[in-house]
Amino acid sequence: MAIKKLNDFYFKKLGNWNLVHSFLKGFWRAFIFMLLLLIIVDVVVIQFVNGRYFIPVILLSLLCIPLFYYILIYSRAKKFIRTRYQLRNFTELTTMRRYLLYAYLEKSGFSTRDDLEKLIRFIHSEMAEEKKSYQPLSTIAGVFIAAFLAILGGSFLFLMDDIVERLIAAVLMIIMAILLYVIGTFIMSIIRSKSETNTKKERELTKEIIAIQTAILVSENTSYHPFLAMERKVAENDFLKEIITAKSFL
Repeated sequence: MAIKKLNDFYFKKLGNWNLVHSFLKGFWRAFIFMLLLLIIVDVVVIQFVNGRYFIPVILLSLLCIPLFYYILIYSRAKKFIRTRYQLRNFTELTTMRRYLLYAYLEKSGFSTRDDLEKLIRFIHSEMAEEKKSYQPLSTIAGVFIAAFLAILGGSFLFLMDDIVERLIAAVLMIIMAILLYVIGTFIMSIIRSKSETNTKKERELTKEIIAIQTAILVSENTSYHPFLAMERKVAENDFLKEIITAKSFL
């Protein structure tokens, strides 16, 4: 539960959507509207315009997508972080996100490099336990299920006297077995993808904590404080201060 709360804090509260894009909902709606308009134009071209114009219109539509994204989303987001957070670019946004994580962890009792090292070990142990719960069925379990179905199918076939009926039933069982295999493979792929997503989150969160440890080490051995500028900017922003004062994940 603790690691889930920490993940929610970093990947949701400190995510780009919460920090930037949730304030650009109108521009996102305009971007989606322009995409729908492009699709409608393409459909009209297919139905009513000469076929030789189809490929140029499609290529033009594909070129318009990144253009609309730059005008409606990227440029607006860049202007937003400059006016709201006093940040010059998205690199500084990454630094600010790292400071917010540092301030949140410091509030939760992880203020030193040793404390953060303990937190990293805690994250690894928690994620290891979670990975165990998402392990797919073992080969032994698969063999057991296959043997059970084979015995059940064989018993069912012996009840039939007609050879044609047995043949039809056998074919149906093979089809059902293939369908079960496809469904099982699909379910396992979903479980495996969730486990892989959790692994990526673990790596990213660990990487950020190590970067914070490095920043603390720099501040301890030099007069330079890597987070000093961000600390001042966050102190002047009520929205960011509220993020830091969120309930601890412990």
